[in-house]
Amino acid sequence: MNTIKKTLGRLPKVGITKSFCLTHPHVAAGLVVLASFVGMFLAPGMSNSYGVYEQEYENLYSGSSGSDNKGSISPVISIGAAHLASTNLFMTIAGVLCERIGMGLTTLIGALMVGMGLFTAGFCTKVWQLALTQGVLAGGGVGTVYIVVSTIPASWFSKKQGFIIGLVHAGSGVGGLVLAPLTQFIINTRGLSGSLKVLGLVLVAGLFVTGLGMASKPDEQSDQEDEDTINAMLSTSDSCSEHKAGSEHKTSSEHKDIGEHKTESLAMHRLSAHSLDVQDMQGTSGVLRSQEFWYLNVAVMLAEAGFYVVLFFLPVFSSGIGLTNDQGAMIAGVANGATIIGRIGIGYVADVAGNINMFLVSHIAVTLLCVLLWFPAKSYTVMMIFAFTFGLFSGGLAPLVPLCSVTLFGKNGLANNVGLLGIGMVLTTGAAPVVARVFYQKLGQSGGGYGTVALFCGGIYFLATVSVLALRVCVSRQLWKKI
Repeated sequence: MNTIKKTLGRLPKVGITKSFCLTHPHVAAGLVVLASFVGMFLAPGMSNSYGVYEQEYENLYSGSSGSDNKGSISPVISIGAAHLASTNLFMTIAGVLCERIGMGLTTLIGALMVGMGLFTAGFCTKVWQLALTQGVLAGGGVGTVYIVVSTIPASWFSKKQGFIIGLVHAGSGVGGLVLAPLTQFIINTRGLSGSLKVLGLVLVAGLFVTGLGMASKPDEQSDQEDEDTINAMLSTSDSCSEHKAGSEHKTSSEHKDIGEHKTESLAMHRLSAHSLDVQDMQGTSGVLRSQEFWYLNVAVMLAEAGFYVVLFFLPVFSSGIGLTNDQGAMIAGVANGATIIGRIGIGYVADVAGNINMFLVSHIAVTLLCVLLWFPAKSYTVMMIFAFTFGLFSGGLAPLVPLCSVTLFGKNGLANNVGLLGIGMVLTTGAAPVVARVFYQKLGQSGGGYGTVALFCGGIYFLATVSVLALRVCVSRQLWKKI
């Protein structure tokens, strides 16, 4: 174990230098946010645009199989399922890597995995080969990059965290919106295998640059901010004491005691995770023992599964109710575009209303949309309305996950804490698309299976909503309290 620690300690530090962060803190914070946005655009954005490849693989590996396999479950679904499961598995692994080797080097590892996965997929001719390359390897790289870029901005900002994190997460929506038509264009010009090779090279180069823009906030800067907060509280306490010194000597003493208590609390808070050689004041074991973590974990693992079922198969499902392929592509594009607005807007509202409160409201809204709007949808107009509203609320769930983790467990060890949530998502995100495909192909004709999928997603989000409600009650039973 000591040998492993020494080896990790010798690895080069990648990212913005510590001296630059201390000398130019605002510039460093801006670079981190920009790099995180680009990382979201390239890695999760590529996952969000996978539906283009889903349709191409359906035509290539299912359409050519003849009528003997009509009604059977397409093996192509294994590629997307492996991609999602690997993404969430490597979120957990990357959370540990961030604490050991740093954010920048972890990002570079993810970049290499994404690039190698896509580039080697360009040479594959079998579904199982694509499942290993574009599925497992590239998906693992996406999860590795995601855990860094989704959590690192939170260490730089104590105010407007919701807006900043929402802005960063909007990058994945922009990526899905831009990369989907771009991928289709490259497929049309260079072929299916050529597009995978091109995207692999482009993504590894872009994510490599992203890794150079990664840097955690130096402890010295955080300690200085805490020092300023302590001094501000002491000044306020002293002012109150002087104001009431002549008339209420007892009250002055109470203010002094309160000031000393706050000073002591903040002084304890200043003991950073790095100085104690632990990930957080509670530690990983403390987080795993808390019931709040498990309520959050259940909600996230279910909501993520429902999100990707809708996003991956909107074009396919749209054709099930008689819409054209172009209309299905437009519906999927609107859903991706709406996530951009949702991630920024809901993050901004969360700064005012509370992270967990908005997490609950968003889950309730998405559940109702699936059951009341998507299930009875039989027209292009209704599907467009559903796609926009679904993207608006479901897109806001992603940035709220690290924000809720900060609310519950603090900033220290945030990457590891969010990474722990990926364990449960490995099973749900890998299984949900397969179950949805079974419902679609086996249950009914002319949109009958489609309606069943809508109810399936609504049921998933309902269970997630119940878990978030339990979390909200566990934290506080005061209805209007900002949490």
